[in-house]
Amino acid sequence: MPAVKEGSLDIFKQVMYDTNRWIENNWNASSLTYTFSNGSRIQFKSFDSVGKAKASGKRDILFLNEANHIAFEIADALMIRSKETWIDFNPDNEFWVHRETLKEPNSEFLLLTYHDNEGCPTETIEDLQIKQEKAKTSSYWENWCKVYIDGEIGSLEGVIFNNWEAIDKIPDDARLLGYGIDFGYTNDPTAIIEVYKWNDKRILNELCYKKELSNYQISKLVTTNLPCYCDSAEPKSIAELKGYGITSIGVTKGPDSVNYGIQVMQGQNYLVTSTSTNLIDELRKYAWDKDKKNGEKLNKPIDSYNHAIDAVRYHEMETIGSIRNTRTAIKIR
Repeated sequence: MPAVKEGSLDIFKQVMYDTNRWIENNWNASSLTYTFSNGSRIQFKSFDSVGKAKASGKRDILFLNEANHIAFEIADALMIRSKETWIDFNPDNEFWVHRETLKEPNSEFLLLTYHDNEGCPTETIEDLQIKQEKAKTSSYWENWCKVYIDGEIGSLEGVIFNNWEAIDKIPDDARLLGYGIDFGYTNDPTAIIEVYKWNDKRILNELCYKKELSNYQISKLVTTNLPCYCDSAEPKSIAELKGYGITSIGVTKGPDSVNYGIQVMQGQNYLVTSTSTNLIDELRKYAWDKDKKNGEKLNKPIDSYNHAIDAVRYHEMETIGSIRNTRTAIKIR
């Protein structure tokens, strides 16, 4: 019985409908399981913890969809309990499959593009061909085609942070410095990031990235009395966290505080835990904005892919940044 990412369900249903093989009575909506006429089953699941992955049991075939967004520990717990594993991903950056899986002697790499898809819709092919034309005069679209059409490793043009690499676990001698919190609720997630110091590097660990969390629920996720640097635009939330015993501090903002915080972060070397999937996704996509008329890069970031990054920025602005400001003031005197 395969276990696959829940996001693949729509594609599976569409293919079954298009080929006239869908039998409604074979579908169990509560367990997200489809049973074929020969008795084999396919189940659609997603996991947000290693414990849940381990508790899912064994299977014959495991298919991991968009594995570059799945933490290695979760994927590994599933692969160990599977006789055979298939993995797909977009190579916008190297990740654990390159460091771990492809180094195994029993692994095989298959590079597949839309040319290998006999059922690729005509309108999709036309759209890809348009992007290939754009790639002839645009470095952005050239890299996009390299990743999403040719299947080669690349990265988005203008990405702000390239001073990080992924690690599988936090070293035992790393020291937790504190937390960064970016509040969200209905439309945006609340992001909580742990910041550690280890030798000459800083380690970032995603503690939370979830919508509709109350301040009480947030307080239960912070298990130390170390400082939590938060978005000062929400003084009520900061006050509520203080009422729950959390050392919550609103960050100091100015007219150029976003760019200032980016500069502070760019001066560091970061290690990011592989379980911090949302933070890693943001680091890969957070880029400088461009002028819509001429395509020139602007001196401001895009207002997207920045919830976890903002949480990190708050912490770094109020720790490293404040130290720099103090030193500068002393030097001037």
